[in-house]
Amino acid sequence: MDLLEKDIARLASFPEQNPNPVIEINIETGIITYMNPACKTKFPELLIQHSEHALFSEIKKKLHFKKDFNCEVTVEEKIFEQKIYFIPNNNLIRIYSTDITERTLIQQNLSRLASFPEQNPSPIIEVDMDQNITYLNSASHIHFPDIGLFKYNHPILEPLRKIFNKFLSGELASFESEIKIADKYYTQRMRILQDVKVIRIFNIDITQMKAAEEIIKEKNKDITDSINYAKKIQEAILPPVEILNERYKNSFVFYQPKDIVSGDFYWFNLAGTEKNSSVKNISLPYLIIAAADCTGHGVPGALMSMIGSNLLGHIVMDHEINSPDAALIELDKRIKNALKQDEEENESKDGMDIALCAIHKEKSILHYAGANRPLIIIRNNTIIEYTADKFPIGGRYHSDKIFKVHKIDLLPGDCIYMFTDGFCDQFGGPKGKKFMKKQFFETLLKINSFDMEAQKIILSKKFNEWKGDMEQTDDVLVIGIKHEN
Repeated sequence: MDLLEKDIARLASFPEQNPNPVIEINIETGIITYMNPACKTKFPELLIQHSEHALFSEIKKKLHFKKDFNCEVTVEEKIFEQKIYFIPNNNLIRIYSTDITERTLIQQNLSRLASFPEQNPSPIIEVDMDQNITYLNSASHIHFPDIGLFKYNHPILEPLRKIFNKFLSGELASFESEIKIADKYYTQRMRILQDVKVIRIFNIDITQMKAAEEIIKEKNKDITDSINYAKKIQEAILPPVEILNERYKNSFVFYQPKDIVSGDFYWFNLAGTEKNSSVKNISLPYLIIAAADCTGHGVPGALMSMIGSNLLGHIVMDHEINSPDAALIELDKRIKNALKQDEEENESKDGMDIALCAIHKEKSILHYAGANRPLIIIRNNTIIEYTADKFPIGGRYHSDKIFKVHKIDLLPGDCIYMFTDGFCDQFGGPKGKKFMKKQFFETLLKINSFDMEAQKIILSKKFNEWKGDMEQTDDVLVIGIKHEN
C-alpha cells in the first residue's frame, strides 16, 4: 500500500485532520471563530478577510433562511461543495467545504461525451419500449463482448429488467444503481428519452473507486481494532470502582465516552495510610477523588487522560501530597513539564479541567479545590455549589496559579457530586438544544433522595433519552457519593 492510501485510511478516523476545510464563523460579526488545519493551509488569508473571503460568497445569499443548507462556490478555479449547519443557541454556523473540482470536471466531461456516445469511453446502451437493444456504442462491445449473444438478457441489464415496467408506466423517468459484472463494478444511470421512446443507460466503471473504498474500510477496521485495544489499556489504568464502593457503598460513577476511548477520567485512592502517616497538610486517612476533563476527546483526549491519571497517582501516592490545592499546583507544573509548555516555541494548549476532593469519612470533613470544575453538595434538598478557580491545569496560562481550598463539614445524607461538562453540553431534546447546567441541577434535585445506584440508572436514561438520535457531543463523567456516618 502506498503512502496516499495509508494517509486516507488514517484521516478517515480523525476529523481534526480532515483534508478539507472546516470553519466556524459568527454570522452576526462575520468573525471566524474556528479553522481546522486544512483550512489554515488552503486559505491562510481567511483570518484577515473573515466573511469577506470568496469562500462565503454563496453562503451569504442563503443565511436569511436560518436553516441548514448546501451550496457550491468557486474559489480561485477550485469548486467546493459546502454544507452549512446552524449551531443552536448562538450566532455560529459550521461550514464543511469539500473540493469537488475533479469530480465536477469528470461529470462535465461525461456530459459532453454523452453528446457523442460513439466516442464515450463508458459503455452506453439504449433499450426501446419493446425491450430491444437499439444501440450499443463501441465501449459497450469492449466491456461486454458477449452482449450480442445475450442481448436483453445480458447481466448488465438485470437492474433495468427489474424496474422496466416502472419506466413503461411513467412511474420512473430516471434511475441509478450499482452492479458488479465479473470483477468490474459499474454505476448505472438510466433515463428515458421520451422523444424517441428509448431508455439510455450510462455504465460508469467504478472498479478502482470500489477498491479504494475497500482499502479504507479495511484500514478503518485496523484503526478501530487498535483503538478498542487502547480502550482496554485505558480501562486498566482507571482505578477500580470497588475502591470507591469499599469506602462509600452508596456511590456511583457514570462514565460514557463520546468515542471508544475518553478524554475524561476519574481517579481515587486512599491516602494517609501507615506508609505516609508523616504527611503534612492532610495526614489523615482521606479518600482522594478526582473528576477530570482533558483537552479533546477520542484518541488525543485519551492520551492526555492517561498522562493526567499517571501524574496524579505519583503526586498523591508517591510524593504524599494529599491537600487538593497543593496537589493541583503540583499537577499543573508536571503537565506543563511533560508537554514542554514552558518552551517559547511550543504552542501546546493541552491540559485539563479537574475537581479534586479529599474526604475523611469518619470525621465528616471534605476538602475541595478545582480547576474550572465545581463541586456540588445537595443538603436538605438544597444545592450548595462550590465554584472552581477559573483556569485549567496546564495550557498557555503563564501566571502563577493559586487554587483555593474549601473545607466543608459534611452532614449525614449529604449528596456529593463531581462532574465534567459533557452531560450539560449535550445537544438533544425536542428542539435540539443543550441540556444545560440548570436542567442538570434540577435533575439532581429530583433524584437525590434515591440510593446512588438508582441515581446512576436515572442519569444514564435521562442523558440517552435527551441525546436521542443526535451524536454525543462530548465525553460524560458524573461521580456521586452519599455521605453516611
